[in-house]
Amino acid sequence: MSAIAVPTRIASGRPRITRWSWGWIAFGVWTILDAASVVQIALAFNERGQPIYWAPLIAERSVDWYSCALFTPVAVWLVRRFPLDQTPRRVAIPWYLLVTSIGVVLKYAIMMAIIRLATGPQPVSLGRVIIQNFLLEFVIFSGVIAVVHVFVLQQRLAQRDQVALELRAQLSEAELAALKGQLQPHFLFNTLNGVASLIHTAPNTADFIVVQLADLLRASLGHEGTREIPLSDELALLDKYLAIMEARFLGRITIDRDIASETRTAMVPQFLLQPLVENAFEHGIGRRAGAGRIRVHTSIVDGARVRLEVSDNGVGLSHGRAMTEGVGLGNTRRRLERLYGPEQSLLLSSLPDGGAMVAVELPFRPT
Repeated sequence: MSAIAVPTRIASGRPRITRWSWGWIAFGVWTILDAASVVQIALAFNERGQPIYWAPLIAERSVDWYSCALFTPVAVWLVRRFPLDQTPRRVAIPWYLLVTSIGVVLKYAIMMAIIRLATGPQPVSLGRVIIQNFLLEFVIFSGVIAVVHVFVLQQRLAQRDQVALELRAQLSEAELAALKGQLQPHFLFNTLNGVASLIHTAPNTADFIVVQLADLLRASLGHEGTREIPLSDELALLDKYLAIMEARFLGRITIDRDIASETRTAMVPQFLLQPLVENAFEHGIGRRAGAGRIRVHTSIVDGARVRLEVSDNGVGLSHGRAMTEGVGLGNTRRRLERLYGPEQSLLLSSLPDGGAMVAVELPFRPT
């Protein structure tokens, strides 16, 4: 005989094989080994010129192999109950020796009982059969245990890998939530600070900003817990933010929108554009005298990427702007890295005629 062979790998993400399925797999393996044994003996008889009595041969081999197969659940229990990589040797080894020895004895007791029921009394006693075959059968049973142990260990490692993947995913989600959570308080602080500066000099404007801020927060809550939203929804959030900023800057800014229609279905992170535009306000237009202009442009690149540009005619990358992205832009960069890895890019650059541009490229995944 040879030991049972069982699958030794569970691939992450594949459907889990049930206990009944493994039972049928084990039965199939034992059946293959039984059939191979029958063929081997038949070939030996044929080579010696001896007649082959198929029915007795198949019956005898089946009783031998299937009585051994009955030990498989016991081997699985033994390995799970006393895994060698987790159980002290002084505890595990006596259990393995004891259970394997009992398994050998029971295997031959069952086998001899079936043979006697089928053919009558046998010339050889049970004790003599056990003595003659104990060592060989003990080795075979130990091989079964070894293979089962390898399978169980591989299964446990696969489960640990799956748990590790899930934990990493949860950690990534938590980090993304933390980064997103930093964006909104930062934006709120800047907006409320602007309201505070207007509440006495321009109370109507301050009141308008508060109302627009409430509308913006209400709209953002509609996507709470969502990683990505359609660009059309993100643009709607941006319009509410721009209404606030236009009121804060009291007509000193002009907003140009150049939105390619095919980009509106692209999935993008929520609050992606707002910190880009805020960066243009705070570090560009806010530092120059006179009127300012901000342009929001979207396009599809090579049919596979969506490109989002926010440019301004502010002070450009002078005065250390390139070195101080700010909380909003820095957190946006980290969010994109967490969400898309190397498939994304965020570039802050100067424009030839002055001002600066932030360009983001993401995989184009339409809704």
